[in-house]
Amino acid sequence: MDKLTKILTMTLVLLLLVTIAFPSSLVSAASGVTFTKTTYQTTDLLNLRSSDSVSSKKLTTIPKKTSLTSNYRIGDWYLVTHNGKTGYVLGQYLTKVVSGTAFAKTAYQTTDALSLRQDASTSSVRLLTIPVKTTVTSSFRDGNWYKVTYNNKTGFVSGAYLKKVTASSTAYTTTERLNFRTAPTTSGALLMTIPSNQVVQSLSVSSNWHKISYGGKTGYVMGTYLKKETASPTVPTAGTADYSGSKMYVLIDAGSTVALRASASVLSGQITRLGRGTPVVVTNNLHKTRGFLAVQTADGRRGYVEATYLTLFQPSPANRPLIVLDPGHGAYDPGAVRAGLAERDIVLSVARQVAGLLAGKVDLTLTRYTNDYYPSLGDRSAMANALSTSRFVSIHINASNGTSASGAESYYYKGTTSVQLAQAIQQRLTGYAGMRDRGVHFANYAVIRGTQAPAVLAELGFLSNASDRAKLADPAYQARYAQAIADGILATL
Repeated sequence: MDKLTKILTMTLVLLLLVTIAFPSSLVSAASGVTFTKTTYQTTDLLNLRSSDSVSSKKLTTIPKKTSLTSNYRIGDWYLVTHNGKTGYVLGQYLTKVVSGTAFAKTAYQTTDALSLRQDASTSSVRLLTIPVKTTVTSSFRDGNWYKVTYNNKTGFVSGAYLKKVTASSTAYTTTERLNFRTAPTTSGALLMTIPSNQVVQSLSVSSNWHKISYGGKTGYVMGTYLKKETASPTVPTAGTADYSGSKMYVLIDAGSTVALRASASVLSGQITRLGRGTPVVVTNNLHKTRGFLAVQTADGRRGYVEATYLTLFQPSPANRPLIVLDPGHGAYDPGAVRAGLAERDIVLSVARQVAGLLAGKVDLTLTRYTNDYYPSLGDRSAMANALSTSRFVSIHINASNGTSASGAESYYYKGTTSVQLAQAIQQRLTGYAGMRDRGVHFANYAVIRGTQAPAVLAELGFLSNASDRAKLADPAYQARYAQAIADGILATL
């Protein structure tokens, strides 16, 4: 056999071995994403599957609150190993484990233009850039990543570009939008307007004028609109809402039942089964989109029911279209904030009015009923997916660094019905409230991507635009937004 023939033969053998060792099912997995190894905890019982599909073979079931690590995903499927078995789990049932440290609130100044990132990693999404010599505060860090808030965005910055502010200055928070001037007088030239809820560093005080450092500039502001910062370790929590004494109803398909359990666990014994529309009274002050709620039935039996299957709106005896309304943000997450107005508050008001307009025509539930609670994006989708949801509408408000952007826009992720729903709501937002039409667009937003039912995300307008903001703050216009969403939903059923 000549030398060339030997080389060709060896090449063919190697190709055959590669094909055997790496079948097509594994090669296709190259479409996934590799990231820094991260620890997660399961939020529910979770199936470990052989590939990234609900139709693939189930390898095992992973218990709730189990710690797992992953550094690879395909879409929303994460590659993990549990009890010696390796496979894929759905990311909507995972929550990232934060392993950081809380400490007394401390002021820092940026030593360079600094990226604010969504998570404590250079590979994480960049939210914005903080200017050099900007004062920020932090009370939580993960390694050398510090959690800070700047321009109403909360994320992580690298500690390598932070310098601790010396004790000769004092940190204050602005209580209103505040004019920042070149001199300690109202006739001083305006450097900028500092938003509400921003931390500034006071260098000295004279006649209630504070000389401060903010955004890389030094100037003067009136102390009337400053509140002194207190040093207290704080870590945001999801929050809770007091529902004690409230009447709620079982929301499940006609002919089906949910368990009233002896304790707050799926492994707990069942006291009885509750059918659709069964009224219960809440006996503890904790309510979440998911998890267990302590209740009492009309005949006096006490136990626990999964919150997913409870609603404040009495369902009809027979199945009707079920609408899940999702007021964006909540609790410690206010969303967009301008001129003392928070997205969190306005969208909740609109969502409640939408529910009032739809009551009696469809069945209803909301992902949150008050501003005291923040459901995660995964919880919002999981709630809709646990029910026979007909439509899911997430309500939000936009904001921009500039003031010229304005108008309403609506987003969908997949499906003809989702597109039709987005178009129906968008058409009415522009017609009923006179909003500029920014159109209907595809978007890969987690809350609509993770929802199986037709789902849209509606942006009512821009808080950063004076004209839009006036409408968003006006109860009469909030009623118009609500009517637009309600009519858009009904038009597609």
